[in-house]
Amino acid sequence: MQNREYQSGDLPPIEQTSELANPWARLAAVIIDILITSVPALTLILIAYLSRSIEDPSRDLIVAALAVSLVIFIIQMVLLGTRGQTIGKMVVRIRVVDAQSGEHPGWARLVLLRAILNGVLTSIPFLGLIYWLVDSLFIFRDDRRTVHDLYSGTRVDKL
Repeated sequence: MQNREYQSGDLPPIEQTSELANPWARLAAVIIDILITSVPALTLILIAYLSRSIEDPSRDLIVAALAVSLVIFIIQMVLLGTRGQTIGKMVVRIRVVDAQSGEHPGWARLVLLRAILNGVLTSIPFLGLIYWLVDSLFIFRDDRRTVHDLYSGTRVDKL
């Protein structure tokens, strides 16, 4: 019997233990997350705008809107980092897992790479729009992994 080093092509592929989330479930989760964050903040900003004619509490309401958005963002990041789910993902019953093992990928990969870095990349003027479009369209590949899934080594599964 001859000993030799194994090549990556020699190893059997890791079988997925669960089904990939479909693109529409992922889109629904994103929409829910956007609404959860923006509706309270926009409501407070609208109240601030409308109240300008009465008095000038608008600055306090805008600060409150920012505070509400920050609290919701922190809650979402804690949920993502600990469960692999945001509120939107919980509602549609999907979660982010390690692409190879199907296990929890860890806080750094979920929050720093998938959420924060992705947010920074999409906020770059002009290039961010192109990145966002390419990232979004990658979901229609066979493995249903977006660009931010690829660079963070994750996938999104149904529960």
